Amino acid sequence: MGRTKLTIEDHAHHSHFTWDQRIQMQYYYAGVNGYEKIRSPLLLGRIFGKHESTIRRELKRGMVTHRLEEIPFERKEYNAEYAQGDAKSKYSAKGPDLKLGYDWLLVEAVTHLIRDKHYSPYAVIAEFNNNGWPSETRICEKTLYNYIQAGYMGDLSEKDLLLAGKRRKPKGEPRKHLRAAAAAKSISGRPPGANDRTEYGHWEADTVVSGTGTSSTCLLTLTERKTRFEITRRIANRTAEAVRNELAVLEREVGPTLFRKLFNTITADNGGEFSDIEGIETSALSRKHRVMLYFAHPYSSFERGTNENITASSDDSSLRVQI
Repeated sequence: MGRTKLTIEDHAHHSHFTWDQRIQMQYYYAGVNGYEKIRSPLLLGRIFGKHESTIRRELKRGMVTHRLEEIPFERKEYNAEYAQGDAKSKYSAKGPDLKLGYDWLLVEAVTHLIRDKHYSPYAVIAEFNNNGWPSETRICEKTLYNYIQAGYMGDLSEKDLLLAGKRRKPKGEPRKHLRAAAAAKSISGRPPGANDRTEYGHWEADTVVSGTGTSSTCLLTLTERKTRFEITRRIANRTAEAVRNELAVLEREVGPTLFRKLFNTITADNGGEFSDIEGIETSALSRKHRVMLYFAHPYSSFERGTNENITASSDDSSLRVQI
């Protein structure tokens, strides 16, 4: 086949696959040595405990073409030796002397989040800050963008980003929160007194739009978990700015001191109208902290069941007050 002989080590450093796993992959793909013939990346991913996209890249890495000169014959097969050699050469002699260095643990982790889970660079950095970095290297979002653009992150490129590098956040534009930011404020971290309803001051929030869809005006609903007391406020539209401004109006009406006593926490869904975390948590009068904001898990409206049920029961006026 014209390939040079490769020297194989037990493991190509920082690769997703060990040598033994690549040998198993070859056996599965060819259906030899007692292994069932399996070529589906989805099924192979389940066997090896890896994402389907990771399997596809590995198969592409190790795919070789067999040809016979005597007859017009050609067959493509996965070759463990070829894949191991490619991984080893790639991760041992790649990239200039950067802050990233030869930290391919970080490269692999970033590649997995961006390519397999469709994270943005901002979400990647937030994920590492919240749940731990894969190595000792620390970089910021801008550095990560620059490395991807310059080709310093292995085979990761701007085409792998959600917007394929076509649009970047304009300078000075405030950032909208992403899933990673909401995850950092998960309902899992809410105080026990909010969970068991033993303390007053823990609220659930939502917005309600017109059923006819003819107006942008909607309602901001706040339900206290212990007493089931509900406040409804009319807001101009279902935006983060409208929610932030209405909470500021409410704070001015009751005063910042009483507001902090009445509102300890607010639990909302993952809607964009609650995306301004800092704006909701910070006092509009003193710029001090005024309330803790938490987010229910996606598609888990039952975690805010009090607000959902009371809002739906419009005839229960004893528990509702519009102020």
